Amino acid sequence: MKKLDWFNNVENRTHPWEGMGLTWLTTALNVPDVSAAVDFYTNVMGMVAIAELPDDNGELLFARIRYRGTNFTINKEGWDSDLLGPQSSGQATPFIFYLYVDDAAALTKAMADGGAKVLREPQEMFWGDLKARVQDPFGFIWDIAQKL
Repeated sequence: MKKLDWFNNVENRTHPWEGMGLTWLTTALNVPDVSAAVDFYTNVMGMVAIAELPDDNGELLFARIRYRGTNFTINKEGWDSDLLGPQSSGQATPFIFYLYVDDAAALTKAMADGGAKVLREPQEMFWGDLKARVQDPFGFIWDIAQKL
């Protein structure tokens, strides 16, 4: 089997919609409270709010946030699909976000202070990352990593 070059085989083509950069994949997170999720992801995790869509009563149904060029949408449960997020369903997500940051220990602490549960404290991995595992207040699991 040919050895893969994991980091240099990325197609470098701009997205056709202005403002999307090289991002061709957007992850949608379903949560019961979009405002609370936007607050956590922006104020605690340092993501940037791009757009918000409220209903007629001012409650957020949808938000788009970005982390270093990667887009996420936050959807109110029952609005865009019938899928429940892990907080409401009581089911663990079958995936883990692997997020590179500048200071894994500091973000892990900030997330815990913001209501997240630290599942694994930061530890050095054999491949050269400092990595922690954290479950955010909405039930999503994040591996917070820093390249050493």
